[in-house]
Amino acid sequence: MDQEKKFPARENLSQREKDLDDFWDIDRLLPERQKQPKYAPVSPRKTPEAIEIDVPPIAPKETPTIRTVTVPPTGSVPLSFAHGEKNVLPEGEARPMGEAPKSPTQVPVEDAPLLSYAPDGFLVHRVDVYEWRSNYHYFDQFTKDAAAYAELHGKEAARESFFSYFPQYAQLNRRQRAWYLWWREQVRAAVYLPTDYAYILLYLFELINLPAEDELAALHRDLMAKVWVAYRKTYPQLDHYACEWLCDYCLIHQLSAPVLHLMPALGHILMTANLKEFYLSAMIAVGNEQVNLASAKILLSHCCQYDYKKSKFYNDEHKALFDAMIPRALAAVYPLLFAGGRSTASQTAEHTAMPDAQITRDAYVGALCSYGNKRRVKVSYMSFSRSHDLRFMVGDIVRHIENRIRASVLVRSRLTAHFLTVPLRKALDAWLDVHLPSPEVAVRKAEMNKPRPEYEALYDLPHTEVSIASADEIEQSSWETTKILVEAFAEDEEVSAAEQEPPHEAVPSPAFECPEALPVIETATASDHPLLALLGDRADFIRAVLRGDSAAQKAYCTAHKKLPDAVVDEINDMTVEHEIFDMIIEEDGRGGYEIIEDYRDMVIEIYPL
Repeated sequence: MDQEKKFPARENLSQREKDLDDFWDIDRLLPERQKQPKYAPVSPRKTPEAIEIDVPPIAPKETPTIRTVTVPPTGSVPLSFAHGEKNVLPEGEARPMGEAPKSPTQVPVEDAPLLSYAPDGFLVHRVDVYEWRSNYHYFDQFTKDAAAYAELHGKEAARESFFSYFPQYAQLNRRQRAWYLWWREQVRAAVYLPTDYAYILLYLFELINLPAEDELAALHRDLMAKVWVAYRKTYPQLDHYACEWLCDYCLIHQLSAPVLHLMPALGHILMTANLKEFYLSAMIAVGNEQVNLASAKILLSHCCQYDYKKSKFYNDEHKALFDAMIPRALAAVYPLLFAGGRSTASQTAEHTAMPDAQITRDAYVGALCSYGNKRRVKVSYMSFSRSHDLRFMVGDIVRHIENRIRASVLVRSRLTAHFLTVPLRKALDAWLDVHLPSPEVAVRKAEMNKPRPEYEALYDLPHTEVSIASADEIEQSSWETTKILVEAFAEDEEVSAAEQEPPHEAVPSPAFECPEALPVIETATASDHPLLALLGDRADFIRAVLRGDSAAQKAYCTAHKKLPDAVVDEINDMTVEHEIFDMIIEEDGRGGYEIIEDYRDMVIEIYPL
């Protein structure tokens, strides 16, 4: 029994193997198909008898004409037709086949600009102002309200909060309207009271939509710039909108950017503005030194191929000099960089090999603007931020300035400048010659900063404070010393007189009488000088040296079979050890010898020529 449990029957094993083999039989798992019945042929039907029919002759068809149908674009098809709705025509009116239904809102686009002009700028060369494509009237009431509110004058009122994403006059209640008029009155007087962001937007919308020409347009432009600068720190989001709205307003009304009013924000304007060249061109035209310096810093940030702050000499010692000289020197040649040294700004692109770029912008994007003020503006300008040539030129200007700074601080290595033109180089050198410290100043500064040896402190005089009392003590001490010396000299003279003469004939002499002259010691003449006997026949060589006669020197050395250096060493050794105790002959730097200047007169007396 146990054997049967341990080893199953043989027939069970065979069945299991069969089941495993049938595991991969896919057809077995699929449902069975219904068997199609076999086709059973049907006996053919009997055909009817043929009957003769008379058919009238058919006229030949004309050749069909091919008709060309122009399919209109999807944008010109009305919305209802595009969605499959039927267009019901009035009774009695028919439309030719293939012709698209006319759109009642379609307005033809005018290609001719309303205004074209060339501004007096270095970078912006041409402006074309076009009418807005589609007509709309949903801001007409705001324009009428703006003209009415512009004539009102505000009286002092309490501040009232106001919030709106798209503020309009109709949204103001009585207290908000009173505060807006009072706040606007103060803004016109250049007093900027704290207020809500919605009031600022409402005022900007008012300036955009008010009709303005000439002086009134310039006044509105200045008010926009002042309000923007006054509240941009409180509301940073103003930079994004006011920067573009002010640019559009100036382009449409043929005005330049109010650079002097925007000075505190110029650096941020060039970072956020889409048309940076509009503001930069106005900055160049101003010609103010402060404006040029701001423009130079903008160029270094946005349009410079070389960063001087990564130089290995831009360290703690020279950092201040780099930061002071490079922007100022670039500002000095800033107008020349874009004008190319020529009289007209229109030749700038030709000088710098930079073709004009074009940009088409929709005016007052994000602002409340009526159809009468909405415009499309096309600007032709020289792009400074996208020009590789200008980037390399500004980089070479910075390299040249750094080379001059390196020379002034005694650094020998130099940078290479390939794109720098001759007029720019001369202008830079002329400015740097005046304002950059010379190398001698760096030498003196280095000597002053050189550490002092410790032993020199031992020779310093003691530091004492100057006072009247100490001066009186020194003066009194000097007078006492003088008195002692006078008495001592008087006693010595009396004693010497008493020894030489009898007492009854002695006559006292004055205290300060000069003593008798000392006896003169007779000195030896030149013919008796010890060097004559000591040097002997070397006198011929010394006389040849005095005359500068190299031939005589050579003849003496040849006769005595000695080199000139050996003869000179013998003479100098003798003079060092006897009488003079110093050398008398040295090399003259031209291959010969000469008598040292300090001993020349004495040697001439001993060895006259």
